[in-house]
Amino acid sequence: MHFSVEEEEKVYIGIDCGSVSIKGVLIDNNKNIIKSTYRKNYGLIETIKSVLKDLETTEEIKGIGITGSGREFISTLIGGDKIESEIIAHYIATISMFPDVRTIFDIGGEDCKLIQVNGKIITNFIMNRDCGGGTGAMIESIANRMNVPLDDIGDIALKSKKKIALPSKCGVFCQSSVVSKLNKGMNKPDILMGVCRGLIGNYFAMLSKGVKLEPPYVFQGATAKNKALLYCFEEELEDKVLVPKNPDLMGAIGVAMTTIEEQPKTTNFKGFNLINSKFDTKTHFGNGCSNQCEITQIFENKELIGYIGNRCENCVNVKLVKTRS
Repeated sequence: MHFSVEEEEKVYIGIDCGSVSIKGVLIDNNKNIIKSTYRKNYGLIETIKSVLKDLETTEEIKGIGITGSGREFISTLIGGDKIESEIIAHYIATISMFPDVRTIFDIGGEDCKLIQVNGKIITNFIMNRDCGGGTGAMIESIANRMNVPLDDIGDIALKSKKKIALPSKCGVFCQSSVVSKLNKGMNKPDILMGVCRGLIGNYFAMLSKGVKLEPPYVFQGATAKNKALLYCFEEELEDKVLVPKNPDLMGAIGVAMTTIEEQPKTTNFKGFNLINSKFDTKTHFGNGCSNQCEITQIFENKELIGYIGNRCENCVNVKLVKTRS
């Protein structure tokens, strides 16, 4: 998406660094998206360089916010102003678009989240990172096995004429069952819809057991582009489920919005020239505590710029130490 930006207007960056992908947005003071990018994560350092290249602008960067599982690493690397939890980032973006939302479903590449809201206040949230059976990674793995483009899964699955039960609680068992059914001559639409139904069923089993879900419902994450998953949510809930215009960018949008609200006086962002910098990391185990914290040192052009990974203040003085201003 592209919007005109006044020459003197300052802009903000939001980055959502997940284990499977890194998303980025460049937004203006009015929270309009100027540029956006979605990159598969083939290694944090090289992927974040690609993200910055996609977002590069001559406008002044007023602030940069970072969320996602890799937020501390990326913040050290590029100079973050705001580090926000995934729950808050996704919630902020969602209520800005759907002020009356009560339940937010988020299915990521390797985790899934359920957020409950009442009166624009988070009342409950549940996350699962332990099982891949209710995540996008399972869908992608099966798509590859069936030689079906990931973007086509939804349209193909919606052509299904027959319900098929699959062992969706485990991604490995599900994939094995898919292969078995393919070998028996079952058609792809029925199998793919079975996978989608199984994934949504597993999502509810993991996250909403004993939880009262209330509409309006919003489904987000890159998986929300899959029309069959949306269909399965609505089938399970017997109600309409809303999807934002950019479901895959919600974390990045949300953390950019929180950065705008804080209005940092100066930014820590090191600039787009980072694209040309050489970064290296070294990892060792600290001996300052019984945790034996795994400490990662980050170097830029051979200069130590910070540490991440410690769970206490004995192995490194503070959780994130920058050795240069």
